[in-house]
Amino acid sequence: MHSRKEFLTSALGLAGLGLLSSSGQAQPFLSSPSENELPTWSFPDLSLRLKNPVTIRSVELLKTQSELFLVVTSDEGIKGITQCNDRMPNLISLLKGLVIPHFVGRDARTLPQLVDNAYRLNSNYKYAGMPLWNCIGSVEIAVWDLLGRITGKPVYELLGKSVRRDYGVYISDFDRESNPETIVERLLEKLELTGAQGVKVKVGGRMVNSPKYEAQTRKFIPLLRQKLGDEMTIYADANGSYSVREGIEIGRLLEEHGVEIFEEPCNFEDEDGIRTVNKALRQLKLAGGEQDTSTYRFQRLAQTDVYDILQPDLYYNGGILRALQVSEIARLAGNKGFAPHSPKADPLIGPFWQVAALTTNLYGLQELVFTPGEKSPSWRTEIKVEKGKIHIPDREGLGIQYEEAIWKNSVNLI
Repeated sequence: MHSRKEFLTSALGLAGLGLLSSSGQAQPFLSSPSENELPTWSFPDLSLRLKNPVTIRSVELLKTQSELFLVVTSDEGIKGITQCNDRMPNLISLLKGLVIPHFVGRDARTLPQLVDNAYRLNSNYKYAGMPLWNCIGSVEIAVWDLLGRITGKPVYELLGKSVRRDYGVYISDFDRESNPETIVERLLEKLELTGAQGVKVKVGGRMVNSPKYEAQTRKFIPLLRQKLGDEMTIYADANGSYSVREGIEIGRLLEEHGVEIFEEPCNFEDEDGIRTVNKALRQLKLAGGEQDTSTYRFQRLAQTDVYDILQPDLYYNGGILRALQVSEIARLAGNKGFAPHSPKADPLIGPFWQVAALTTNLYGLQELVFTPGEKSPSWRTEIKVEKGKIHIPDREGLGIQYEEAIWKNSVNLI
């Protein structure tokens, strides 16, 4: 049990982050936040859905099926699960030492407070950035799965009103090295198999440009538009490859060929440079935020017109609630777009489904990594694309189901 002093300290800290009011109650949606307040998502009173405390008995990091899974178990033995992303193997000591202790033995119904505690208490904030928030977000997402399974509801029903049941996808291609003709032919095959109405391709060299990558891009983009036709949506991702001058030049090339979104033209930390690129372009929308983990920075990126579309990663940025908060930040900053980063066709898509179901400013087509002929593992829910769209399931929790047998030989890494 928390002492009264501990509770008040935690509650006031949450109020400072915009997750709770100073009274310790869930902060309502702020339609007109004051100058020093961040917009937040309306967090429901879970005690109305769950009359009794949901005590978290354990948090485990299990390895099975060659993947890592964060598994949260309640005192009653009910489990919430999320697959972990590729960053987690390098963050295990941080997860174990700094994050998990703030969740074990606590009431899952107070999830915003638990997230804040894991960020703020014991000077954890000194580790702030992707490593810390990825660990916190993975636990938060697993706890949401737990709460959904206990109530028998999809997570989005615990957080608000669904505004969509499906969404259109684009096909990503990460190849910067192959012959442009080869990449285009591969994309055409994937588009035919999925019915997707768009693609996203790489330009530049990922945090670096060179004459080789410059020539590749200038050949690739015109060919791509020629082969895909005028109606196909095209997005381009530079992964911070360009200087400001190069970003403007390549941006104009993209505009010339009807590309709609230009993602991270310059180093993601160079706000002034990206803003300069954005101001110089007339048709392209600039998008970014995958690397960012500060809600204050997201607000600045939106309000100062660095980006037109904010793209927080569901895990890097700290989970579902913080993604929804970024959605509100974008909406209230001149109705900016919101397109959270979640390109996988595996269980990592689960939290994206919950956010996509709720946000009114979800922008455009959403990312999908698709490999023709790849067999879906039998141990978990298959991710299906039908006529260019993915249906948001109404299954409990995150919407991912696992074969129970996979846990029998799992190994706990913490």
